[in-house]
Amino acid sequence: MEDLRIGLAGYGDWARNAYVPALREDGRARVVAAAARSPETRERIAGDLGTGVTIFDHFEALVASSMIDAVFVALPDGLHEAALTAALDVGLPILYEPPVADRIDRIRPMLRRLLSTDQVTHADLELSYLPIVARVAELIACEALGKLRTAAIRLWGSWEIAQGSSLSIIHQLGPWYLDALDRALNRRPRRILVLKQQGMENRSQAFALANLDYGDLWGQFQVNLGSTGGLETTLEVIGDDGDIRANLIKGNLRWRTRQCPDWHLERVAAREPRAYWPGMHECVGAFLDTLEAGGPSTTGPATIARQHLAGLAAEESITTGGWAEIEDVVELQRQTRDPDS
Repeated sequence: MEDLRIGLAGYGDWARNAYVPALREDGRARVVAAAARSPETRERIAGDLGTGVTIFDHFEALVASSMIDAVFVALPDGLHEAALTAALDVGLPILYEPPVADRIDRIRPMLRRLLSTDQVTHADLELSYLPIVARVAELIACEALGKLRTAAIRLWGSWEIAQGSSLSIIHQLGPWYLDALDRALNRRPRRILVLKQQGMENRSQAFALANLDYGDLWGQFQVNLGSTGGLETTLEVIGDDGDIRANLIKGNLRWRTRQCPDWHLERVAAREPRAYWPGMHECVGAFLDTLEAGGPSTTGPATIARQHLAGLAAEESITTGGWAEIEDVVELQRQTRDPDS
């Protein structure tokens, strides 16, 4: 593993400030190649990574080369499908960010492609690898809160919104936030209702609210990308006998129970120093663990399919104005195995 060769497809802020520092901190792999379209970015690659790194002008040339053992995809959403397809075609292990495609009609074909492959594909869902999410799941599993009633995950930020997106913000961000919520609860929602908001061009939105029906409790995902404050992501769970409030960015956890009503305060932070985002070290480390062990990824095809199916249901809810059923990933897997069924 000390000589595992990594290629970077793209070299924007995410690759420079997240992937490269996380790989250096882990120490089991090294970047040997990178691809970027603009001469300016290729010059930056040479300056940052040194002359020992081979530079390509397109990601297709990068993945087609025989000099890398795995590829990290860090490209705009509009290039995700093409980059994933290129890497899948040659059988390279892939670490990538969702969405798997930037058009609603291309999501399902790409999910089927991912579900049909044996190679390692690892979705970069940093929140799902946060120690604080695992700690919340532990408290819920030991029934510290009694019967669960409601749960909510919320994102506040001041990010620039891409105009004209064909995917709603719930669908775009859902893989990160809904997967973290599902893992904490150890449940999967059956239906989703996206409350109508005044959007921007096409389906782009800065504000959104989705309700989730888990059968035995209600969930919620709230997005505010026009926040006047700083970045904040919180996870809250309420039960008959207690409640939890977790700040996922800072790693601060508060919980209390009916038997012990005073707040228990815990610090459950991600690995420091951060590589641009909490959970990045853990996520990259999990990918390298998977390559080392030869096993499936924790955020492999089934995970990303499950969250994109929730996203497709969110799109349906936006269109109809009502609840939409979330397709079971098992059914999609069956269709993938037997496309004529």
